[in-house]
Amino acid sequence: MNTLREWSPLVDLVNRIPSSVQRGLLFHDVSITCVDLVEEFIALGTNVGLVFWYDRKSGAIERLATDSGSQELTCVRIASTVEFMVAAGCRAGQVNIFQIPKTPPPDVCAELLLKAKPIERYTVRGLHRAAVCELVWSKNGMRLFSGDAGGAVVLTEIGYATKTCQSREIINERYEIVQMDLHRGKLLVSSSFRTVICSPEEEQDEDGHGGQRWRVAQVGKKDRKMLAPFGAVFATVHGRQQIVSTRSGFRLWLADDGGNVAQTLIFKELMRAPCAEIGLLNPSRNPIRIPTTFGKLYPFEGKRMVSVANGALFVLDLERMAVVGSLTRLRHILDVAVDRNEILILESARSVVRIGTLPDSSQSTIVLKNLELFVSAESQIVQADECCEEETPAEMVVRNGESPGSSLPGDERVELDGGGAGGDDARLIEGHMRKLELFDTLNELKYDESILFKSGRSRRRHRSKVNPIVEIGQIPKEIEPDAGEPSSGS
Repeated sequence: MNTLREWSPLVDLVNRIPSSVQRGLLFHDVSITCVDLVEEFIALGTNVGLVFWYDRKSGAIERLATDSGSQELTCVRIASTVEFMVAAGCRAGQVNIFQIPKTPPPDVCAELLLKAKPIERYTVRGLHRAAVCELVWSKNGMRLFSGDAGGAVVLTEIGYATKTCQSREIINERYEIVQMDLHRGKLLVSSSFRTVICSPEEEQDEDGHGGQRWRVAQVGKKDRKMLAPFGAVFATVHGRQQIVSTRSGFRLWLADDGGNVAQTLIFKELMRAPCAEIGLLNPSRNPIRIPTTFGKLYPFEGKRMVSVANGALFVLDLERMAVVGSLTRLRHILDVAVDRNEILILESARSVVRIGTLPDSSQSTIVLKNLELFVSAESQIVQADECCEEETPAEMVVRNGESPGSSLPGDERVELDGGGAGGDDARLIEGHMRKLELFDTLNELKYDESILFKSGRSRRRHRSKVNPIVEIGQIPKEIEPDAGEPSSGS
């Protein structure tokens, strides 16, 4: 197994997000509030109602405007199916769903490449009366479950053929939804009060019309002694699909699909022993105090589990009962996203950290060579070698005030008083003179006037045709033709 560490800073990603946006006459500072990632893209929700869609290969970034105005986004989730489905929940309770077409492969016919589909948006209103704090997609991207701080869980079914979406509340736990997970049609819901499994059941009313209701089964028979942000997920442990649920005191429950607890994993003694610290490029000087319990859970690399609680992150091996690594030198942990062998951590409003066992495969990643400098937590600051500009030798004197680009013979251009080092200085001066002569030659060439920089206000270019966001249920605005193109009616 490769070492888990931060390979390179995500400076390019953060710099592409503007520091402020204008709303009317006022400017608002832009802060990142939630993150999610897949292999090709990263989605970042902000406090101004915008989702930034970042292409990890090309480095391009696109704005996805929600229907919630300037409301703060609290959760964002991506589903990669035939197209990319991006769901964003806001503090006011609205859920915006973006359907983003995937780029066709280069071997498809030219007609498909020319037909650019717009980004479509669905909006769910009126069902959540509190901030949306958790979202989970089905694998095919046709069903979205959303949970809010009031305990309501809403199911949204999307009809791609009819361009419609239907939403309804399926359960209400009365307490804040902490984490949800979906496996084979069963929904696992962990609130601050308890963890339940929701299974759909078909039913018929008196008129014979079919419907669907959800049967709820609690995980474990013992109630929690206190309200706490405990998470729960479906995971493969010892070759079987089981429910892993957080309990107090560094304990984890392993339960079956019926909610029956089969085993309790206790990590209390293991957390007291020293474990490997995950290497960071810019760690905090003050490590975070180890919490007293686990929080949310995220499956990692198939057999491991990532847990986050009170600003600390732990990587656990449930089969070997070991703490693989810990991360206690972050400033904060505002949000976490896990995908295969990489972890994306939102450290602050303008700081995103990527942890992985392999470097990022995107083109904008700079892989550091001396990675051993960042493995240990003690090496926070590395003393670099001082770099000084080499001074020109004082013995180099140009004769008779000739310009460096003059065409004098090479042995008469300069007079060197260097003794034994005269040969090296002569070759240095000769190479320098050749460069100057090349620059003079380039300056005398004629170029097209259109590429020269001209002061003053430049003429407005015609807007390029881009894919607008189309609100489902509304007629999209037609893209106006360019000035040089004839209209269809003419």
